[in-house]
Amino acid sequence: MQTTIKDIARKLSVSHVTVSKALRGQPPISLEMQKKVQKVALEMGYRPNILARGLKGGKTQTVGLIFSLGGPHSPSELVRMIAGKIHLHHYVTQVSDSFFLTDVLQRLLRDYIRRGVDAVVIQLSPGMCIEKIEGYFRSFKAVVLIHSIPMDTTVDLILLNRQQAIRAAVDHFVDTGRKRPMILAPPRPREEKIDPFFHRLQERGFLNREEPAILHRSNPMATGLAEVAWEALETRCPDSVPFDALLCGTDEAAVAAYKWLESRGKKVPRDVAVVGFNDSTYAKFLMPALASINRQDEEVAKLVETMLFDRLENPDSPPQRAEVCMTFVPRTSAG
Repeated sequence: MQTTIKDIARKLSVSHVTVSKALRGQPPISLEMQKKVQKVALEMGYRPNILARGLKGGKTQTVGLIFSLGGPHSPSELVRMIAGKIHLHHYVTQVSDSFFLTDVLQRLLRDYIRRGVDAVVIQLSPGMCIEKIEGYFRSFKAVVLIHSIPMDTTVDLILLNRQQAIRAAVDHFVDTGRKRPMILAPPRPREEKIDPFFHRLQERGFLNREEPAILHRSNPMATGLAEVAWEALETRCPDSVPFDALLCGTDEAAVAAYKWLESRGKKVPRDVAVVGFNDSTYAKFLMPALASINRQDEEVAKLVETMLFDRLENPDSPPQRAEVCMTFVPRTSAG
């Protein structure tokens, strides 16, 4: 049977309130009594119920990590980095999948509140309605949002900037003599990838072309991204290869593009330069090595750690803002 505070109190012939305060280091319990209680608690194998403590308004030493764990990009490496840094502060993490759906995120936040979770880290997508979840934030001691589009919010925010990396990829295409760059990406949200790509092409003098996008269907719960990309290429380009450079919305789409181009008798990068997105661990091992866009996960994880524990220690400080710029990683596939 699990040892309780009342068991320790009976052993020491003191009240359970004294034991509770001694275990928390709260006044007016003397240091001598704190050490005596802690010694007996250790001998009796006492383990505090941190969930019950949280339901009473205390700390559960728990941080919720709410991410979309599948879809166009799996953030599993980033989630693990963040969890590892949080554990170093003697907190535990609870990971949940939002599927990038607002109603799912609402249910998760309500559940975390019932469980007394101290803080949350939330990955948002442009399709989510921030107005529907902002009210939940007051129930947590700290909230850190990760988003790719600037937004107004009362909590701490890390902004992921894709634009500089996309501009760098376009510049590489143009500077290496490519005349017909295109992008393979889902139609929404346009502002994440398609618009920066198109605008940079315009700035580099590609003014009189039709929109250089090959659009493919998108689903936050989707798997089989390579198959989706292949289908889009087959549909948009049934008779020819109308591009000599291709920026793909994911590395999986780039792998499909490799195979599709091979089926059309084209070589990467001789005939078509290809760049992926997310800089997956396998990118540099492909043949040819896949150029990609790196999300700077280590920097994001470090910022989450800093913001989270600064907020827990300084709850009344102004909301923090930070921007992380993704980077273009040139490899053989880009020419």
